[in-house]
Amino acid sequence: MKPQEKELIKWIKNCPEITETIDACKVYGLKNYYLAGGAITQLIWNNLSGKPNLAKVKDFDIVYFDENTNEKRHKKHLAKLLTHGIELDIVNQAYVHEWYHLKSGNRIGQYKNTEEGMKTWLPAFAIGIRKSSKIEIYAPYGLEDAFSMKVKPNKRTMSKANYSEMTQSFKKRWKEIEVIPWD
Repeated sequence: MKPQEKELIKWIKNCPEITETIDACKVYGLKNYYLAGGAITQLIWNNLSGKPNLAKVKDFDIVYFDENTNEKRHKKHLAKLLTHGIELDIVNQAYVHEWYHLKSGNRIGQYKNTEEGMKTWLPAFAIGIRKSSKIEIYAPYGLEDAFSMKVKPNKRTMSKANYSEMTQSFKKRWKEIEVIPWD
């Protein structure tokens, strides 16, 4: 295991809200799930910046892949298992192709699994965790960008306008981050 992975796992274990959430997802039996994206990257940034674990974290993104279920049902059931009260943003990657163009203006094909969807995210945010017998980390672009507090574009599906909007929001909350220009 790489040093950054060890450090991230230590921070995860020291964040009861995150461990409670991944435990609940495991107990509930959510298929091919990850607690991913913003909460994990921001946990890293907060620890590097000396801030509380979940400072400025808006919600927990839970992504999964299951062509036979919907997000609302899972959100309701998972919320019953949790005590922390942090908002859950649950997205079934099996159906992102049906609404993504409304958000970004770009049409995409259907993903084959959760990991394929995560590969379209900003590299610093394409980090997911889940629990089997131990905490597992999925980071297709590695952890270097997140640990360097560097945000760079992923042009696979995102538009320049979306990237600009997202990075402006991040920069307001974390002055320390470096945003790599789109062009």
